[in-house]
Amino acid sequence: MTQQPPPVPNPYGPPVPAQPAPHGPPPSGVPAAPPGPVGPPPGWRPPPRKKQPDAEPGRFTWWDLGATLFYVLGFLTGLVGLLALLPPINELIIGDEAQAQQATFVINAVGYGLLSVIAIVLSGAALWRSIKAFSYLWWLKLLLVPVAWVVSIVLNLVIVVLIFGSTGETSENQEAIEAMLQAVPLLAAVAVIGILGPYVEEYFFRHLLIGKLSKYLSIWICAAISVLAFPLIHFIPALLGMADDLTFISVVPYLTMGMVITVGYILSGRNLFYAWVLHAFNNVMSLLLAYFLVPWLGEYAGELHGALWLASLLG
Repeated sequence: MTQQPPPVPNPYGPPVPAQPAPHGPPPSGVPAAPPGPVGPPPGWRPPPRKKQPDAEPGRFTWWDLGATLFYVLGFLTGLVGLLALLPPINELIIGDEAQAQQATFVINAVGYGLLSVIAIVLSGAALWRSIKAFSYLWWLKLLLVPVAWVVSIVLNLVIVVLIFGSTGETSENQEAIEAMLQAVPLLAAVAVIGILGPYVEEYFFRHLLIGKLSKYLSIWICAAISVLAFPLIHFIPALLGMADDLTFISVVPYLTMGMVITVGYILSGRNLFYAWVLHAFNNVMSLLLAYFLVPWLGEYAGELHGALWLASLLG
C-alpha cells in the first residue's frame, strides 16, 4: 500500500482577513489625501447664451436720400398723378365712377411699383440679413403677428371708444381707399395695398428712420420720430390745407399701428422683414374684412361702423 506524503505547509502563510475601512482622522504624522476637484476648472466659462441677432441695417447713402426725395416729392405730393395724362389711364378717368376708381388704382399701383423696386434694390442686402436673422425663434415671431394685430385693435378700442367715447372718424385717405376697392379685384388689391405698399412704407419709416438713423441717435428717439411721422403720410391733404380730417381720433389708429410695428421691429433686431410681415398682415386682414365681412353684414355694417373702422384700417 502506497503511503501519502505529509501535507506541505502554505509557503505564503495563512490568509489575512479583510480589514474594514478606517474611520476618523488619519493617524498623526500621516498626511491627508488632497480633496478632489470641486466645480469647474479655473478659467472655465459657460457657453454664451444665444440671443436675437441684429439685422444690421447699414448706413445712410446718397441713394437713400434720393429715394426719400422721390417718395416725398413724387408720390406724397401727388406728382405721380400726372400719369392720369396718359391716354389709357385718361380714358378710364373720364369714364363712369367704377372706371375712375380703377384709374386711381392703376396710378397707385404704378407709383408703389416704382417705389418698391427702388426700395428693394437699395435695401436688398439688409432685407436678406433680416431674413436670416428672422430664423431665430421664427415660430414665436409668426405666432405674435396676429397677436400684434389684435393688440392694436384693442388699443384703438380702449383709446377711441372707452376713453373718448367716439365711434371713430374715417380719414379721407381711408374713404378713398374703400371707394377704390369696390372697383378693384381682391388679388390686385392684395398685391398693391397688402404687399408692395407695406414694404415701401417700412423701408422709409422703420428701415431708414429707425434702423439707419439709430447709428447717430438713440434708437428710442428714432422710434418716436417714426411713430409720429407715420400718420402724416395718410393726412397729406390736411397738411396741405386741402382737407380738414386731421383730428386726434382719426390719427389714433395710425399711431397705435406705428407703435406696434416699431416695437416689433426693434425687439426683432431692427428686422426689416419682420416689420414688413407685421404691416402686410394688418393690410391683408383689413382687405379681407372689406371684401367679405362688410358685404356679408349688409345693413348691419352701419351699426358696427366704429368697430369695423378700427379693425379694417389700411396703413
